[in-house]
Amino acid sequence: MTTPPCRYRFRDETTCAESAVEGSGFCFWHDPNSDKSGKDIKGRLEEKHNKGERLEGFQLKAADLDDIYLIRSDLLNVNLTRANLHRAHLFNSNLNKACLFKANLDKANLKKCSLKDAELLGAHFGGAELDNIDLGEGFRLKNEQEGDAFARQGDKAKAHEKYFEAEEIYRDIKTNFKNRGLSFEGGRYFYREMVMKRKQLPIFSIERFWSRIMDLATGYGEKPYKIIGFSISFMTVWAFIFSLLGIVHTSGYHARLSGNHTFYQNCVVFYDAFYYSVVTFTTLGYGDFTPLGIGKLLAIMESFSGAFLIALFVITMYKRYMER
Repeated sequence: MTTPPCRYRFRDETTCAESAVEGSGFCFWHDPNSDKSGKDIKGRLEEKHNKGERLEGFQLKAADLDDIYLIRSDLLNVNLTRANLHRAHLFNSNLNKACLFKANLDKANLKKCSLKDAELLGAHFGGAELDNIDLGEGFRLKNEQEGDAFARQGDKAKAHEKYFEAEEIYRDIKTNFKNRGLSFEGGRYFYREMVMKRKQLPIFSIERFWSRIMDLATGYGEKPYKIIGFSISFMTVWAFIFSLLGIVHTSGYHARLSGNHTFYQNCVVFYDAFYYSVVTFTTLGYGDFTPLGIGKLLAIMESFSGAFLIALFVITMYKRYMER
């Protein structure tokens, strides 16, 4: 009696050529119930890889793959749940959609690996080399993307669960870089960790609002250039407010937007208001212009905000470039 072929379909819609395990429908490698705990599994996998055979979709749950050599391998959709990948050589491999749930990746070489839509929850990174890994657009984990999908559907509980998972993974990757003395490289994962913390907060809470402001203004201390852009936008908005309320020069000249002015005259007014906004924001206080009415209270608010943002910029620059 002829053994039927494995019915696993690769991404190009071709079928695995190996024979199916009796009563399974899948070959030994694609059958999730076949025992992969044998000591020969590592050698057999390396042999297949060296021959150029496809490893896509292999079910390797709990396999002992210590020190395995599979650089530049195609491990798309491979199940490596609880697998021992200690010291594994996986440089520049395709691990997209792979399941690495609670896998041991300590001291594994994962440099330049593609991990788009991979399941990394509970993975032990330890001293793994994670330089230049690719998690997809925006370095966003599958868990975060799933959380966003649940949030759009209105399922807050599921969204919170996925955001919590993503936070844990981002923190583990950040810690890996930090422990290897690469805090600068781990900065992007710290940023994503903080975003996950924010998304778990109640939408209309003060904590979430403040966290969002810190993101917009500094990128949680990881994007100093954001402070510059935020500050310029901040001063421009205040300049517009002052140009509406009016400011007066020591010479008696009143600068205020008016429908009776020409376009050029209003541009001059806004220029003067912007100058006053910058002087107020930076707390220089030359005193040549004075706000009118409630503008005096608003000027105090802008100067206080400016002092805070300038101090925040200095702290962020130190944290980003000097402390490390």
